[in-house]
Amino acid sequence: MTIKEQLIQLGMEPEEIGNHCSDLYVKKNAISEKFVAGYEFKNIVKTFVDDIEHKLWYEIPFAYPEYYNKK
Repeated sequence: MTIKEQLIQLGMEPEEIGNHCSDLYVKKNAISEKFVAGYEFKNIVKTFVDDIEHKLWYEIPFAYPEYYNKK
């Protein structure tokens, strides 16, 4: 199961998840915080503020395998 699928199964809404190329973007909330806290590679996860709603999101590098499947 992909990280995106795991997050949706945990209760994240699909619109709270996005990507840029192979990096997965996940809106920061209680569900994503808990997931990232237990994520094996949490040391490479960064946060950023989006330019539209000015909300905090996680950037999880190389966590969007669908990007590679499109090529």
